[in-house]
Order: sequence, then structure tokens, then C-alpha cells
Amino acid sequence: MRQEKQQQAGAFAMQRQARLMAQAMNLCGDETDAEDLVQEVILRFIQEFGRKENLPSAPSGEAWLVRTLANLFFGQCRRLRTRMNGARDPALSAEALDVEPPPAYEAITSEQFSEALDSLSPKIRETHDLRAAGRKYEEIATLLGIPVGTVKKRLHDARTKLREYLQTFLTPGVP
Repeated sequence: MRQEKQQQAGAFAMQRQARLMAQAMNLCGDETDAEDLVQEVILRFIQEFGRKENLPSAPSGEAWLVRTLANLFFGQCRRLRTRMNGARDPALSAEALDVEPPPAYEAITSEQFSEALDSLSPKIRETHDLRAAGRKYEEIATLLGIPVGTVKKRLHDARTKLREYLQTFLTPGVP
């Protein structure tokens, strides 16, 4: 039974492999790295949903795949940046290295971003997840049975709320 569930989860993820690969290429810019990233995402999907009673709905599953792809990529970037920073000669000052301070958004962790996503209302979250999965506005409108203008409004609201929520992690002294 478990093997059957894993096969179903694998088939679900593999059907979306081309879309995941395109998004991974946009992030990585390197085909080998993108392939590795997609393989890891598919493996994690099978591990996560191969033991559950039911697979997620297509939009939710696609959103999970895309969100996991992005989280893995940004995690790899953070690890690489940490390794590179640790490899510098500690005797050199920041002025000698001519190092710019990192952009504020790099201070946001995956957990904080997930927390911000969880703070969205279900309707706004669903719309955001579909867009994050690479769906076009018209496609989202059709899937949700709402006008395109409503899709645009929800996405605007999602961006605004995420920005406000994440700002609390960037502003010292704000809970």
C-alpha cells in the first residue's frame, strides 16, 4: 500500500517536472544545478506525500512543489554565502574587502517566510500559491471561478500583507 502511495506521489511530481525545471533554471541559471534541485524537490514530495492517505489537490501540490523548490534554492544560497564568508581571511577588514552590507530581505529565514504565508487568509493564500506555482492570472481566475480583477486584487493584497508581516523581522525592536 505504501509503495503504491509513493508511486502515485512520484507520478504526480514527475508530471510537473518540466515546469519545475523551468523555474529551477530561472533561479539557478545552470542546468546541472537546476536538475539537482528538481530531483531533490521530487524526492521530498514523495517522502512527504508517499505516506499520507491522499495526495494534495493539483493546485496545492503544485504550490508545495514550487515553494519547496524556492526554499531549497535559497537555503543553498545561504549555505554557500556562509561558507564563502567563513573562508575569508579574518585579518582582512570589511573595508579591505569592499563588502556591501547584505540586502535586508536576505535576513528573512525560510521559517519566517512560511510564517508570513500562513498569516494570509485562505482565499488570498490559495491565489498566491497558484501564482507562485507559475499559473497565469486568467488560469487562476478560471480555477477559482472568480474574475481576473479579483485575482489581481488578491495578489496585490498578498504582497502588501507579506511585506508588512516580514517588515517586523527587519525592524529592530518591533515584535
